[in-house]
Amino acid sequence: MTVFDNDFARHTVNSTPGTLARRLTERALAWLDRRRAQAAEHRRQRLDRAAYRALLGKEDWVYEDMGVTRADVEWAARLPLHVNAARELDRLSSRNRMGR
Repeated sequence: MTVFDNDFARHTVNSTPGTLARRLTERALAWLDRRRAQAAEHRRQRLDRAAYRALLGKEDWVYEDMGVTRADVEWAARLPLHVNAARELDRLSSRNRMGR
């Protein structure tokens, strides 16, 4: 024999008819805001990486002034988009200067 729980009162939420629609709207708007922020962050990362790639065609003396090598710049340009290549190259440059 199976016993079913017929206590519906504990499963119901005290709400007005418009509450569900309001909650769904708030959740949808919150999702849209998060998605918009993610898209803006992704766009900023792409622009930063495009600006960073301008370093790839420079002459060796530019890299020497920065304290890195051409290979370091090429390595940083291949990093994933969510990683700030300029910041990683700066860390590498600092590490290289400590060894001198």
